[in-house]
Amino acid sequence: MPRRPVTALILFVVAVISGCGNASTTPPVTPSPPATATPAPEPSSTPAPSLTFDISGLNLYEDPVGSLRFLLEVRNMNDSDVEGVKATVVLQDAEGQIVDSRSGHARLDALGPGDTAPVIVVFFLWAPQFFAYEVHIDGRQSDYLAGLLHPHLQVIDEVGRVGQWVPYEVLGRVHNAGDTDAECVNLVVTCYDMDGKVVAVGSGRPAERTISAGNSSDFLVSIGAVADEIANCKVQVEGLTVDYSD
Repeated sequence: MPRRPVTALILFVVAVISGCGNASTTPPVTPSPPATATPAPEPSSTPAPSLTFDISGLNLYEDPVGSLRFLLEVRNMNDSDVEGVKATVVLQDAEGQIVDSRSGHARLDALGPGDTAPVIVVFFLWAPQFFAYEVHIDGRQSDYLAGLLHPHLQVIDEVGRVGQWVPYEVLGRVHNAGDTDAECVNLVVTCYDMDGKVVAVGSGRPAERTISAGNSSDFLVSIGAVADEIANCKVQVEGLTVDYSD
């Protein structure tokens, strides 16, 4: 799948200052010409830098309830952190007309340079007929969010297995290797088949919502929808740094 650049909106800002002149009089009375409003010079527009993403592992299938699902993985190809990453799938007929479109957000809030995150786009309870499709990736440069994320959370001892009540499950531990506590810890599991296509995505939380510095917490993430046989899975973790400065 080729890379699709995403260009942020370009904002044009125009400042106009209006003024009115007062007529001055001297004997004999002679009205002065009205003052002319002079607009301030327009600042040159500065476009936001374009963001580039890579798409891999794209897979699509119809699930047992009739929903059309697109599974993919997005990679941040930029030199800075990005957030709010979203994939939009546009379905087209043979004439290139849009049949339908749906969007889905990345399962991780922020991506560092080179980082990846899975995305699921679902056409719920409807598998429309289409001839072709396009996938567009949107995102923005991270302003403050990346600075809130805990930088030293690690996934250890993870293992995948066929579940008793669900098709698949992944379990392991989250370790806080930093010197500050972590809260709101979230886990994201991306599963692949032998060809590297994304066949399942799951999310979950460790047993403890807050993991103190140097400690660990167990987790189990259930995978409820699987497109094909799972060959391997990747587990990612994200959490916030606890700030005691207040």
